[in-house]
Amino acid sequence: MKKLYSLFATVVASAFALAQTTYVWDCTSVNPISGTNANISSVAFGAAQGNNNGTTTLITTSSVSSGYTGASGSSNFGAAAYKEVLSTATSTYFSVTVTPVAGNKVTLNSLSFGSRGTSTGPGKITVYSSIDNYATAIGTVNVNNNSTWTLNNITFAGVNLVGAESAPVTLRIYGSDSPGTGTPSLGTANWRIDDISLIVTSSTASLAVIDTKNVKSGNFVKNSFVKNNEIVFGSDVKDVKVFNMFGQLVKEASVQQNGTVNVAELAKGNYIVTGTVNNQPLSQKVLKD
Repeated sequence: MKKLYSLFATVVASAFALAQTTYVWDCTSVNPISGTNANISSVAFGAAQGNNNGTTTLITTSSVSSGYTGASGSSNFGAAAYKEVLSTATSTYFSVTVTPVAGNKVTLNSLSFGSRGTSTGPGKITVYSSIDNYATAIGTVNVNNNSTWTLNNITFAGVNLVGAESAPVTLRIYGSDSPGTGTPSLGTANWRIDDISLIVTSSTASLAVIDTKNVKSGNFVKNSFVKNNEIVFGSDVKDVKVFNMFGQLVKEASVQQNGTVNVAELAKGNYIVTGTVNNQPLSQKVLKD
């Protein structure tokens, strides 16, 4: 047990940083109209639709958005979608790529958008990502295909929401499963999206790890090996945050000396605990048993 404790009794330098950003499109361009993150170099929709039924212009001014709060009512992204059951190989999709600055990772959080489909348009919208090569859906929503606009929200879920270090992450927004009758016309847009809001988190991927012998014993976390669901702190600590190894925030608190933070709801594994002691930022890696 002593060897196991020593293995994980490490302190992580405060270069570990997170920044959540909302990117917004009014669909007058493939680039967002708002959203800035120093750790992300670019965010943009693809210039063309994927698996489009014929050729259609991506940016259109037909059938402008309306009927929900925040509808911009100018341009939108249009596609000629197929009616068939969802297939990532053949269903029509829009794509957006988030490219981090070297040394950073991208975490996918959520997506909201207005959608309008005609009678041959999609009845379901499903999101996949390049993180697992579009193998598993990370969110889906059913939509109307009655030529009216609706605002839709998807909170991403699953185990593959964090990209690799320095790697761009592409989302594909698939339209499929039309419940309507008739056959989609070749080269005619039957699905439109607008007022898109994408929330992502960037995190520095590299963590500088140093031995705890260089830090005053017990000044921060007293039990780097967490056996009884309680992280014990040796000082008054402000802004305690617990991150999983994907850089996702999973717990927040502030504690007094010898106070504890209960982490019973967290799975077994490694976590990074950060906080401020006497105005000094500290970080430490812990192992929850």
